[in-house]
Parts: sequence; structure tokens; C-alpha cells
Amino acid sequence: MYFARTAQKLREQMVRFSGELSSGLPKVTRRLVAEMVFGIQARGPVRLTEVGRALGERISLKKTEERLPRQLGRKRLDREIQCRLIEHAAPRIKDDTLLVLDLSDVIKKYVEKMEHLAWVRDGSEKELGWGYWTLNISGRTRKGRRSSLSTDGCFFTCGGGPSERERGDPRGGRGGVGRSEEAGHMGHGPGRG
Repeated sequence: MYFARTAQKLREQMVRFSGELSSGLPKVTRRLVAEMVFGIQARGPVRLTEVGRALGERISLKKTEERLPRQLGRKRLDREIQCRLIEHAAPRIKDDTLLVLDLSDVIKKYVEKMEHLAWVRDGSEKELGWGYWTLNISGRTRKGRRSSLSTDGCFFTCGGGPSERERGDPRGGRGGVGRSEEAGHMGHGPGRG
């Protein structure tokens, strides 16, 4: 009995949250946001296969797996959603809120070709490899409320040129912080802080 009420309340919260994230966006994009929020909450991982399984559509899982990345590939969708997430969390951030920045990386061991690959250090394996820098920002209030402000992939591609992988330069070329004009993300190359 309580499970049904709890499930209904969670559904309402997900619908409201996905509605806030996608308001003003095209109908197909609003549906995509709602499906992604539901799929991630239902299954845990952000892998599209798992999201597709959670959706339980009448079409084959393969077709769902083809549709989701095509829709996620919409130009500037990540920036729009990220800005809306920040707008959603910003009112909760006060003068006494502790902001926690987590600069990390993700190694993509078996990938042959992906955009914006960078040379990163795998801390657990103590080795260098191709992957992505990530930046997670969380806010904590004195009352213990937590707000996720940003989860962002950071890519280093030396001033908008080809990625390190495309250039075949495992050390990232010039030093300092680079900017990918295409992705619009900031990031650090190996050994750069």
C-alpha cells in the first residue's frame, strides 16, 4: 500500500523535474529528457542500453538504442540541459554553502575513435591512457541538503584543433589549458593541474 504511494510520488517528482529541465524545448526533446530521467532513475547506469531496457518500449531494444543517441546528439542539448540544472540548483546555494569540486577522469581503454579524447591518468591503475576529464560540482548546505550543480565532460584539444588522438600526440602538444571550440568545454591536458 505504501509502496504504491511512494512510487506515485517518485513518478510525480520525476515528471516535474524533467518538465523543469525541458520546458521551452521541442516536444521530441522534452520526451527524451523525461525518458532519460526515468531510465537513469529506474536502472542506475547511464548506459543507453540500460535506459532502453527501463523504458520497456514495444519496439526492439536495438531501435531504442539507435533512437536515443541520435536524439542526444542534438546540437547544444548538453549545454541547454546543464544551464537548466544550474538554474534549478542556484537558488539553494547560499553564502554558507560549501561547494565541492571534483576534477576526475575516465579512461576509455578499448575505444578506437571518439571525439575529444585526451591523454589522462588513471589513478587506480597508475597509468596514462586515452579518455576524458570530468568535473563534478556539488553544493552542501549546513542543513545537509545536497545540490548537484554540474557534471561536465572536460576535453582538451589545443585551441579547437584536432584532438590529441587525431594528431597522434600522446602528450597533448603545447602546455596550459586548451579550449575546444566545437565542444565549448574547458579542460586540462596531462600534468597540467
